[in-house]
Amino acid sequence: MNDSIRILLVDDEPRFSESLAQILTLSGYPVTIAERGDEAVGLLERYTFDLLLLDVELPDMLGYQIMDSLQGENFGAVTIMLTGNATVETAIKALKKGAYDYLKKPVDHDLLFNTINKAIKHSRLEKALRASEERLKTFAEASWEGILIHENGILLDANQQFFDMFGYQGNELLGKPMLDKIISAGSLLEVQTRVQNEMFGSHKSFGLRNDGLEFPIESNCRPLVYGGREVRVCAIRDISKRVKADQEKVELQKQLAIANKMETLGLMAGSVAHDLNNILSGIVTLPEILLMQMGDDDEYRDTIQTIKQAGQDAASVVSDLIIIARGATAEKSVCNLNTVVENHIVGIKIKRLDSRLEDIVIRLYCEPELFNSYCSVMHINKVLMNLIGNAAEEMEGQGGLVVRTRNVTLEESYSGYETIEKGKYVVVSVSDTGSGIKAEDLKKIFEPFYSKKTMGRSGTGLGLAIVWNTVHDHGGYIDIKSDDTGTTFELYFPATDLAIKEAGPTASVDKYRGTGERVLVIDDQEQQQEIALNLLDTLGYTTKTVSSGEEAIAYIKHHPVDLLILDMIMKDGINGRVTYEEILKINPKQRAIIASGFAENEEVKQTLLLGANQFIKKPYTLAQMGLAVKQALSLKK
Repeated sequence: MNDSIRILLVDDEPRFSESLAQILTLSGYPVTIAERGDEAVGLLERYTFDLLLLDVELPDMLGYQIMDSLQGENFGAVTIMLTGNATVETAIKALKKGAYDYLKKPVDHDLLFNTINKAIKHSRLEKALRASEERLKTFAEASWEGILIHENGILLDANQQFFDMFGYQGNELLGKPMLDKIISAGSLLEVQTRVQNEMFGSHKSFGLRNDGLEFPIESNCRPLVYGGREVRVCAIRDISKRVKADQEKVELQKQLAIANKMETLGLMAGSVAHDLNNILSGIVTLPEILLMQMGDDDEYRDTIQTIKQAGQDAASVVSDLIIIARGATAEKSVCNLNTVVENHIVGIKIKRLDSRLEDIVIRLYCEPELFNSYCSVMHINKVLMNLIGNAAEEMEGQGGLVVRTRNVTLEESYSGYETIEKGKYVVVSVSDTGSGIKAEDLKKIFEPFYSKKTMGRSGTGLGLAIVWNTVHDHGGYIDIKSDDTGTTFELYFPATDLAIKEAGPTASVDKYRGTGERVLVIDDQEQQQEIALNLLDTLGYTTKTVSSGEEAIAYIKHHPVDLLILDMIMKDGINGRVTYEEILKINPKQRAIIASGFAENEEVKQTLLLGANQFIKKPYTLAQMGLAVKQALSLKK
């Protein structure tokens, strides 16, 4: 439940706000609704909210003006803008006004909850940073000070706080030279020089306790006449807490910087993913059609195969960007990680796809009765590929790798590279015999594009960022042990008591072929129409293409078809969901599948609820499209 996170939803469309509030309430978020800007301002002045979902345009004011009127200490809610006409300019204006992010109506529920979670985390980081600064100020003003009077380093008098600070009894220091007893060896010469040269004012150094413990101190000395003698009076403050608070502040600033970098990357990836996937569709799909038409000995077969593989690799990079930047959730199932790891290692040894691994000995140790885990096999393989590839490069092609699985049950939380909560885990570890990771690099290795390797030769710089986001998308944790003898990455995946479902048989491409069934492809991209047309004609279907939802509706009125292939987002006119709704009015039994360059979102889910059979993501392969069409046509309406 999310009872501690209170949301104020400000929107003048009652149906939209009530529907969204219901969804949020069902997920455990307490929601208050305001329809006007002045109503929202009044609520924000009287009550505390953690999150503000704010429409850009309200009847009495612009949404931004609410933020402007309440800037300051009384405005503590992180803001997400809602807009029905989201443009780059809208997003930039909202961000400049202090909004965390913006969402386009109708709101994608998965993206909504993902953005809320990230916004709250971002807000808490900022609040923690402010609290750290307040603690720092408090420590600076209220530290317990030791007061002493000395003459050329000989202690004449001191308060009890001084003796407590350094761990001495009064008779152990009074009337004796004391600088070498209370100042660390590394600071002693500098302090003695200041005393001899009568240098006054504030000075930082390291103190030394009676038990040998060194700690940071700040001293402030002034000349004083004491008992007819010219002496010094010094106030000494233990600044250990301040130094610790400084370190915490720096760490929080780093975390906030990383969060901002991820959000910037997310905006970039989200804006280009759809177009890139449309472009890559031709590079992935058309080579498949050409390969089907070629003989095994055709002189261009290997070249076409290379083009196809390059397209799939490029699509994988786009997918990686989406994973690390937008927190795209992987499709998961119950599996045993022994099987995943064993298959991956066997694939490396048999196929030798990575030349860096040719002279590296890989040893695999799997715990026999390993717990099951709920995970994405494809993404676990990416994690293994990145960790093993990085280790191979670190060892420069020479050395040994140990990959291990084991069960771990933590009765209490464990503090390693990050804090791992108590629970049952499946741990997958990858150990190398390289030279280790430097301490200054260890804190940054999971940042996107942070790499000590050569860009282009060694990859995109996203590998370990993918590892981090994949493990945490699975609800897991990462621990790292590294020294000059090598590095071990330990990945903690939550265990599950659920059983593994057996997979069904894989159909051959021949089973996807049609017998002239009529298929209408609806896509606003001419290139996508050509790709789908070529692919479906190759599989034996009678195919027609149109460029908009309106054109599809007009066509269906006079030319019934067996199946629709719907693009969800079209630049002009109605989208795929609305198109399908209108066509169902003409033919309530109309079959359809969805093909889109975006990940599955709320519009896709609504279309599936209307009766569309399934969703396939661009760029799709011949087998993916063929299977989807065959399954859709085989279902009874």
